[in-house]
Amino acid sequence: MTTKICLIRPSIVVPAHNITTIFTPPLGLAYVAGALREVGFEVQFIDAVGDSLDTRHPTDYDCYLYGLSPEQTIKKIDPDTNIIGVGFGFSFEWPTCRDLVNDIRKKFPDALLLGGGEHVTAMPEQTMRDSALDIGLLGEGEETAVEVAQAYADGTLELTKILGITYVSPSGEVMQNDRRPRVRDLDDIAWPAWDLIPIENYLERGYGFGVNRGRSMPMMGSRGCPYQCTFCSNPSMWTTRWIPRDPDLLLDEMQFYQEKYGAENFDFYDLTAIVKKSWILDFCRKIEERGMNFTWQLPSGTRTEAIDGEVASLLYRSGCRNMSYSPESGSPAVLKRIKKKIHPDSVIDSISQATKNGVNIKCNIIFGFPGETFKEVCESYWFIARMALAGAFDVSVWAFSPYPGSELFAEIAGKRGFKMDDDYYNSLRSYADSSSTVSYSEHISNQKLKRLRTIGVGIFYITSWLRFPIRPFLIIWNLAIGRQESRAEMALYNVFRRNTLKSQNPVSG
Repeated sequence: MTTKICLIRPSIVVPAHNITTIFTPPLGLAYVAGALREVGFEVQFIDAVGDSLDTRHPTDYDCYLYGLSPEQTIKKIDPDTNIIGVGFGFSFEWPTCRDLVNDIRKKFPDALLLGGGEHVTAMPEQTMRDSALDIGLLGEGEETAVEVAQAYADGTLELTKILGITYVSPSGEVMQNDRRPRVRDLDDIAWPAWDLIPIENYLERGYGFGVNRGRSMPMMGSRGCPYQCTFCSNPSMWTTRWIPRDPDLLLDEMQFYQEKYGAENFDFYDLTAIVKKSWILDFCRKIEERGMNFTWQLPSGTRTEAIDGEVASLLYRSGCRNMSYSPESGSPAVLKRIKKKIHPDSVIDSISQATKNGVNIKCNIIFGFPGETFKEVCESYWFIARMALAGAFDVSVWAFSPYPGSELFAEIAGKRGFKMDDDYYNSLRSYADSSSTVSYSEHISNQKLKRLRTIGVGIFYITSWLRFPIRPFLIIWNLAIGRQESRAEMALYNVFRRNTLKSQNPVSG
């Protein structure tokens, strides 16, 4: 009997007042689909977001569910499916994913249910106890998913022998096997199976991780991050080992997407793309040598250490137009506490070098870390002004959230004894929702943190527009002609777009 596999990217929940959330193709699950298909499995892929990008459903907690409703998603599953895999993503999506899995179990009582992603890796015990999953995949999912599927198909599935999974034993105990070693050569992984998802729905709208620069394809140039920031959950998912791809093979993939999908822009989803100066220089030079013509972006929190004048110039010449820096704070004391091994002066110098060479820079700042004082916030205010004077185009001022899998989560949960219920997981959305800011600093109240975030954004744009008075007029012009050059323009466009979206009843079929 043929083993049929269905992979599901659930719809996403977005706070009603959030304007920064972007709709991206499901890169992680597309890789898993590609790996499964490479070894001969028949794979159905349901992208609940991409299948209905212009629909939203009202939910609890003053949020919207974007994409297909859970009922619509389940109806699309082939009735003969043997294995169903659900991507869980980040922890704020846990309640939505859990409910979807439990509803799938009711419709498919005999199917093998798999789940993977950041939350499953960070919270394996709760995931297995509170959901109908049979197996949780920990960390990188491609090799583990293939091994589980092959063993199931062969009738030899022995959970105790598979690395990188969690499951419930016959006695009711949640078991967690040893982690699977990281993939050593990323170029050995099959390319994402983009033909299985509605990729054209994203391409025609210019949707991606970065600003809209035309038909944008997601890319992975590396995995992992060698740093150990205490607020970040990524080390539990990817470890601190940074592994880059071969630049030539990476460019081969990008050239294929240009030819097959008409790709005009590439968004790199890397946690930290620029770690080694030699690697990024090699990559950029080979773009020039091949005469390839496209734009590309680094919208994640790029490190600044390797970006000097030489790198910045080559980045622009090779087509890089947007990067995000994540200094997180301008206070040396805060930076030390969160193990952010940077110096504010070096960040300012890097911003200056990048913007002088034509690269648009967005910066990420976080307020409300445990122990953070008003004095330390004011140090960040001065830093924010310096970033604006150095030429940065945009800033986001987030609120700290204790994400499962991070060092700070373990520390805070131990002290406060978190009740890991839906209220907690929905509170994690406050990092990007100015209407429901939650402070984890004993020195700053929730309301005060909300005001401090607003002031930080105001300081940046007032300083930026006084220093570069042409910028607000360029924003207006770009919006008028439908072009995006910065994240501010993208956010303003999102405000308009969301006001035109069709709303449906959350239980509609």
